[in-house]
Amino acid sequence: MQFSVAELPLALFTTLAPFGAGAFIALACAFFTTSFSDEQLKKIDRGTIIPLAIVIVGFICAFFHLASPMNAPSVFLGAGSPMSNEIIAGCVFAIVAIVYVIVTNTGKLCGSARKGFAAVVAVLAVVFAIFTGLAYVMSTIATWDTPLVPVQMLGFALVGGAATTALVLASAGAWADACKGSFKSAVIGLAVVGAVLAIVGLAGQLAMASGMENALVSGSELVSGALLPAVIGLALIVVAAALVFVSVKKEAATGLAAAAVTAALVGIFLARMAFYAIQMSVGIYFG
Repeated sequence: MQFSVAELPLALFTTLAPFGAGAFIALACAFFTTSFSDEQLKKIDRGTIIPLAIVIVGFICAFFHLASPMNAPSVFLGAGSPMSNEIIAGCVFAIVAIVYVIVTNTGKLCGSARKGFAAVVAVLAVVFAIFTGLAYVMSTIATWDTPLVPVQMLGFALVGGAATTALVLASAGAWADACKGSFKSAVIGLAVVGAVLAIVGLAGQLAMASGMENALVSGSELVSGALLPAVIGLALIVVAAALVFVSVKKEAATGLAAAAVTAALVGIFLARMAFYAIQMSVGIYFG
């Protein structure tokens, strides 16, 4: 697990930033399926500060991975590389999300304009989550070189976003109204699909890595060391999805939603730690 500890800032970034971004996906679904009152919209808009803050904290964590914060601008010089694409996609999403939150909280965005803006932010959130995963699909690290990585990252964003949106809507007193319509199916679908993608992505990657080895270590040894956090992490992600499902049946779901957010955050973080723990260089790989 020494690799995962060394990559702690990135583990926090890849946990928090896509997690917060995912909430904007579920929120867009809510606006397209539910007619909220003006008072509810005001509270929901204030609540969107929560997922935005999670995203910003995630980016702050990423800076601690740099040898010097002054090196941050150099990331953009490599546009086209997986890591640069991830940061660019993240920055575009973050800027648009910040503008969205500011504009909605001024009360000047309503009706079709709100839906259109929310849809743009949601699409950018999906792109950001996928590019965050693609940043790790590299030929130099055999155990990461698989499309299962962006699959699991998208799954983390969806299940985390569903849980966070449940908390935002419940805190705004709008959860019961939202769950009377088709949003109920949408938020359950996001949570379930997210959990499935997370399980398939991480479990498939671990299975693939277990069959690899290099001159220093075998993949099975790495997977053995990462198995406990991976299993606990995925179990908590399933719990988070289940709590979202149960909260749909409850009018006062703030407590359940908060529990879902907590379970998802801890679960995704453990899954990310397991991911970094199976790092194996291809330079000395054979299998």
